[in-house]
Amino acid sequence: MRTQRLQYSFLIAMLGLALFVGFVLFRPFLGVLAVAAMAAVVAHPLKDRVKQVTRLNDGPSSFLTVLIAGMLIFIPVAFLGYQVFTESADLLAAISAQRDVYLDTLERIFFGPLREAVPGFQIETEAYVRQGLSVLTSNLGRIFSGTVEVVAGIFLFTIAFYYLLKDGPRFVHSFVALSPLSDRYDRDVLDRMALSINSMVRGQLLVALIQGFLTGLGFWMFGIPNPALWGSIAAISALIPGVGTSLVLVPGIIFLFATGQLWQGAGLLAWGALAVGLIDNLLGPTLIGKGAKIHPLFILFAVLGGLVLYGPLGFLLGPLTISLLFALLDIYRILVLKEHPILTEKTKNGKAP
Repeated sequence: MRTQRLQYSFLIAMLGLALFVGFVLFRPFLGVLAVAAMAAVVAHPLKDRVKQVTRLNDGPSSFLTVLIAGMLIFIPVAFLGYQVFTESADLLAAISAQRDVYLDTLERIFFGPLREAVPGFQIETEAYVRQGLSVLTSNLGRIFSGTVEVVAGIFLFTIAFYYLLKDGPRFVHSFVALSPLSDRYDRDVLDRMALSINSMVRGQLLVALIQGFLTGLGFWMFGIPNPALWGSIAAISALIPGVGTSLVLVPGIIFLFATGQLWQGAGLLAWGALAVGLIDNLLGPTLIGKGAKIHPLFILFAVLGGLVLYGPLGFLLGPLTISLLFALLDIYRILVLKEHPILTEKTKNGKAP
């Protein structure tokens, strides 16, 4: 008995050490693996369709799925990234060359009326602009220096994406076999995670991309420079609950009205309210469907906390972590508290607390 206990203790200690070393080894690539896993979950129905049409086995059908995803997603993203980078560089050069003009514009549009409305309000416009230019310049240099890292990340993502498509069911089976929970609970957690991923990527992320595209299109139609750059920023802000594309649209509308372009300002206002604003209400329920429903308050803090913890990937990983938490809490209520699931029917219909 004592020998057996010693063996278990030694095994647990060695397992803990191996897990720690494994975490250290994989830590630099956790972001790439997480995004590849999400992409594999979303693309799995496409892979099944390719496999059904071509009648190939898992390897070739997964390879074809990666190629299709590359043509549909990565090529447009690469083009957009180049366009955004070019416009960012042009904007930085224009601000540097015409600093006095931009300072006068900021003073006339924003800070002048603010001083009149708030007596005693003072702000050193030139100092803040100089500081902003310094930040932009340093970040632009970081983008240049990080090109090799980005290319390596895309390469590793492609490999991980392929193998997760090909061998994903085996990984799931191994997880279920190793988990001490009942297989039913393991499947429930995995199903809810997959549901949450599909909800975010197919629903929220796609709606945000459409809103960003329409915002950039509106800026282009009504004469605001660098529409691809502002459209990309609008797509990111659309993911923030309670803020949305108004973070980009409102300053653009104010700029047009303040510079005397009244018709253009009215047009962008109407475009933002109709074309951009209605997308979330019309396409959102259709694209998100029966995704994992989480209270907007939790989503907001999950996104903000995810950005702090995971960086840019926090927009996806933050809400996904909260979804996992709710799934585990639901199982905790069943196993430990011996209560029925609070939302049994809603869980069956694809909804979480």
